[in-house]
Order: sequence, then structure tokens, then C-alpha cells
Amino acid sequence: IPQEIYQPVMQEIKEIEKDDRGIYKMNRTLAGQIEREYQLNKSKSYIIPYLTEMGREYQKHWNWHPDEDLKVDSLWVNLQKKTEYNPLHNHQGVLSYVAWLDIPYKHEDEINLKKSRESRTKEFSASFQFIYSSIVGGIVNEVYNVENGWEGRILMFPSELLHVVYPFYTSDGYRISIAGNLS
Repeated sequence: IPQEIYQPVMQEIKEIEKDDRGIYKMNRTLAGQIEREYQLNKSKSYIIPYLTEMGREYQKHWNWHPDEDLKVDSLWVNLQKKTEYNPLHNHQGVLSYVAWLDIPYKHEDEINLKKSRESRTKEFSASFQFIYSSIVGGIVNEVYNVENGWEGRILMFPSELLHVVYPFYTSDGYRISIAGNLS
């Protein structure tokens, strides 16, 4: 995400973080086991044109719903604390997106925790994953080891694609991400 968009979005998030009175909480409409999930409004004028253009490029590149004029229909922020997570879920709409704005941990620290080191799935620690069937029917885990240094990265994907966000444990800071849908 370009800095001229990242900065106003983060400014709105920092304001919400300090005082969330009057800000619409998204929890009842989202899958997350996350206490602080909010609709974003003030920074919409900065990020929506960027997301709309990204959606158009996705449509062209992947020939995904090429005849639909997609519009951003939702935008929210997740202020995720350690141990909180997003269970396996998908979204509504045609395309969805997630962008990481602040990650307070390193993946190496997460996989080096005793409970991670002793697990056959230690690489899943604190990760974001897409989960889908392979051409022969096996389950595929497309793992993204999100960590400090990923700030500003964004993924766009078909809304029906199942995904999960595993918890982190090594920081008391928030893992801040924005997400939403285009229809």
C-alpha cells in the first residue's frame, strides 16, 4: 500500500485505538475471535480508489468475473491481541482483501516457542493461510508467515477462498490488519 494511503488509514486506526466510542464494531458480522474489530470510515476516500483499481487489475489478470463492475462494499480493521484468531472462514462478495499495517512479532520467535517447536505444524504459528483442495483432492495449506516487516503488504483473493489467521503469542502489541470485500 503506498505511503500516501497507508498514513491516513493508520491515522484513523490510531484514533480508534485510543478512543473507540461511537465507532461501529464489526464483531457480530465477522468470524474472528477478536475483541476489537471496527468499520473504517474516515480514511475510505484514500483507500477505496486503490482497492477498486486493484480489483479491476485482478479481474483482468485472472479473468475473474470480468464483466462485473466491482465496488468496495466493506472495510474494517482488526486490532488483534495475542491468543486471538480468525477461524477458518470465507467472505461474501466477489473479491476480498487483507492488508497488514502493523505486526509486533517475528515469525522466528513464534516458531521457537516450546509449544511450536514440539509440533509438526510449527510453520503455521502466527500465520495467515489459504486452504483449498488440490487437483487430486488433497488439502493444500498456502502459508504466509506474516511478521514484522510485512507492513503495507496486501493480498486480494476470491471471496469464497477459505482462509484462517492463527494466533501469535510473543508480543503484547496489536497485529493490525484491514480487510473487506468487493462486490
